Amino acid sequence: MAISKTNKHGSLKNSRKTLFFKLFAVLLPFVIMGLLEVLLRLFHYGQDLSLFLADENQPDYLVVNPHLSQRYFTIGANATIGNAEPFLKEKPKGLLRFFVLGESTTIGFPYMHNGAFHRFLQYRLMQQYPEKQIEIINLALTAVNSFTVRDIAAELPAYKPDAVLIYCGHNEYYGALGVGSTSKLGSNQTVVRALIALKKLRVVQLLFNGYTSLFKGKNSADADVSKNLMERMAQEQKIPEGSEIYKAGIEQFADNMDAVCRTLSAKGVPVFLSTIVSNEKDLRPFISDTKGNAGGLYKTAQQEYATGNYLKAKQLFVAAKQADKLRFRAPEEINAEVIALTKRYPQTYLVDAKAIFEANSPNGIIGNSTLTEHVHPNLFGYALLSDAFYQALNKRHLLPAKPARNLTLQQLRQEMPITRADSAFGAYTIQLLKQRWPFTQKIKLVTPVAFEDSVGYDMAARGLKWTDAMDKLMENYQRRRDTIGMLKVAEAVLLEYPTDPAFYTMAGGLSAKLGQLDKAANYLGRAFKMQPSMQLAQELFELEVKRQQLQNALAYIDYGLSQSPQNTTLANVRGLLQHMIAVENNIRQKPNMQDNKEMARCYRLLGEHSIANKYASTKAN
Repeated sequence: MAISKTNKHGSLKNSRKTLFFKLFAVLLPFVIMGLLEVLLRLFHYGQDLSLFLADENQPDYLVVNPHLSQRYFTIGANATIGNAEPFLKEKPKGLLRFFVLGESTTIGFPYMHNGAFHRFLQYRLMQQYPEKQIEIINLALTAVNSFTVRDIAAELPAYKPDAVLIYCGHNEYYGALGVGSTSKLGSNQTVVRALIALKKLRVVQLLFNGYTSLFKGKNSADADVSKNLMERMAQEQKIPEGSEIYKAGIEQFADNMDAVCRTLSAKGVPVFLSTIVSNEKDLRPFISDTKGNAGGLYKTAQQEYATGNYLKAKQLFVAAKQADKLRFRAPEEINAEVIALTKRYPQTYLVDAKAIFEANSPNGIIGNSTLTEHVHPNLFGYALLSDAFYQALNKRHLLPAKPARNLTLQQLRQEMPITRADSAFGAYTIQLLKQRWPFTQKIKLVTPVAFEDSVGYDMAARGLKWTDAMDKLMENYQRRRDTIGMLKVAEAVLLEYPTDPAFYTMAGGLSAKLGQLDKAANYLGRAFKMQPSMQLAQELFELEVKRQQLQNALAYIDYGLSQSPQNTTLANVRGLLQHMIAVENNIRQKPNMQDNKEMARCYRLLGEHSIANKYASTKAN
């Protein structure tokens, strides 16, 4: 019995040792990787790939991580950088916050900055709702696709958006991780998404960098920066309609966007998902062969169009696009998926940009009247795209009910602060693009004539930074005493830096100088909310009196008294304003000459003789 017990005890002890060593063997790689991860972080290897980082210049704000795209690109040389648009860490009550997701169209190529549709929207809302604080944060990146949109969208509910606006679908084949891209990570979407998540680890970044160095070095075709990004990203350059890879691109979009809409809908976040547009009429197929006959279909479409058979021509133009084997224009099935998604999930709303572009294109066929090349809008197109989202947001009551001013699309296009240099930059960028693959057109750059055109040329061809370009324009307009030009630059810069009160103050002062009192009050009022001062309060008081907004003027006098309680002049002005407000109310209820004369007297005391004269000459009825 003693021997048996000893054997059992020894056997149990051995089994425990075996279990320990097996467990140790399993855990050891994870322990080593954990230690390596800590060491890599200590020695600052790799990048923090968080979605947002604290804004170094504004501690209360977050900004998108400039290295974010490294989650999605397998080759660092191809990684792109998006906008840096700050938003508050803590969302205050009453603030409207919209996130914008997508690809190069969404970021505003070829104009960038204020040429993007979200900037049109931002400007419009700023003018219509001067009292409303609105954040529109564009998280789009060039050369990405629905994998990126899905990855970013999953993190957005934590930041309390009032809505997410999405325009994407052209890059399912050649965008980062696309099915025909040099930057793909295999065909299994679950594996791809797992690798995206793992790339946040420095160990995984080390492995990717090692792989790139060994197998995709600087001399490889997909890392050759002498080629444009379109050529570097496109691996499968012949994708026939209906082929397996063709279907895979559509399935990839459908699966990723379904997850986006499902996730945001479950969190109660409204999604505004747009159909996408591409050039049907004015772009020959990039790659055609006898099987697909894209070139033949396009030629026949042109003939039908020339004879006035526009319906048949449109069908043939679309068929030619579908047969084009180089898939830089999304197939029609992408828009079908978009429409299906908006019917599948609650609070997922359709923005039918394609229908709006067709309605604004000659004979309903999208071409160069709204687009710059294959997919990117011109400035008219971007204004249309912004209007499509604006109308959808308004329809779903995401915007305040009573705007101070209704800005029409035509007024928006006229007032939008896009400088001539911005427009020239876009034009030169497209000319340079079309000189290269896949366009390879023999285009000679137009020699700049006006000063603004030369600035645009320097941005496109010589790498002049946008901020430096705006400085050049402002200096030029100041020398010429061109107040209108100065205001346009000031407004352009405040859209780029919406949290800096100095630009609002500048724009407000220039607006006042031009007699644009409502705009001046809007900009100076926003500057005052960011950084109140006695000087701004005085300027705003004078503006509000000129605008006959006495209640607003009283608020700035109250601020002055809070800073200088013993100021008898301010106290007397306050009493006068209260009296005027009371008289004004009497006039509204029962117009009479006596009160009109009293208002005229009071406005003269405030130095506003033209307003006083109007009251004095106004009849009681």
